[in-house]
Parts: sequence; C-alpha cells; structure tokens
Amino acid sequence: MYYNQYFAGEISYDQWADFDAALWKDKPVEVVMETVRDAKLVRGATEAISTLKENGIDTAILSGGLDIMADDIGRRLGINYVLTNKLHQRDGLLTGTVENLVAWGGKANVIGSIIDHFEVSLDETAFVGDGRNDVSVFKVVGLSIAFNPENREVADAADVVIREDDLRSILPHIIPGFP
Repeated sequence: MYYNQYFAGEISYDQWADFDAALWKDKPVEVVMETVRDAKLVRGATEAISTLKENGIDTAILSGGLDIMADDIGRRLGINYVLTNKLHQRDGLLTGTVENLVAWGGKANVIGSIIDHFEVSLDETAFVGDGRNDVSVFKVVGLSIAFNPENREVADAADVVIREDDLRSILPHIIPGFP
C-alpha cells in the first residue's frame, strides 16, 4: 500500500518505512521469527556462499529491507557482514519503529561502510542484485551482476545478467578460473 504512495511521490522513504514498521507494532518477535526462519533460500545459495568463502572472498548483505530477515539469512549462510534497516524491539515485542540505514535506491550511498569493513576498494567489489533499488550500487562497484532481474532497467544497468534459478551461476563471474 505505502509502496505505491512512495513511488507516486506522495510520501518520503522515511515515511514509507515508518508506516510499514507501524504495522508490526506489538507483534512478538518470536512469532515473526518463526515465519522468517521458514523463508526458503534461493537454490544454490548455501553452496555459492560456501564456495566464495573457500576462495577467500568475504560476503555481505546490503539490503533496503529489514534486519529481522537479512540477519537470519546471514546467519544461515555464514555471511560475514549485514547492513540493512533495523526494526526496533523491546521486551520481545516489535515497537513499530525502524532505523533507516539503507534508503530505497540509496545503496551506493552506504556501500562505503562495507568496503571499509573489509578494507577493499569499490573496484574489487562484486554486487549481486535483482531490483531497481540495486541500480545505484551497480554503477559504482567493479562487477555488477543482475540475478534474475525484475525488469529491463536492472538488466541494462548490470555488467552481467544471469537468468537461472541457481545462485551458483554467479561463481564463474566472481572467481577467476572457476569451472
């Protein structure tokens, strides 16, 4: 509902995030986590992340979504670093407020936190995304991969476009000489 208002220019991103977070007010974190833990990973995600790490490549999640989901996926996959928006909670309940760290379409503005953490340059950074909110960061990293992009704009902005259902298909583009 608020998505359409944001894209129509009727509300700001912060308002959109605040309105969405308010829908979660007083929900028990544990109940929400049951749903989060049931979320299925993209086929090949576990193996892709494992292979990247075996090849000395650090991994991160940079998302305009919420920490409750991104942190869980990060734990399941062994991701090294997660940067996303944070739902506030108190006494086991969501407060209905959010700390906006990653604005919609603003990933390029915050990727510096990740490259500083890993002490790498943007040129040494590969980014995998699928949505319009990834286009800004596609423009600044050394390698941008559109994995099943949501539309032509996303595909056109990427260096590599992959249209497969298995995340392992990114590996030959990231790891030199990968079979």
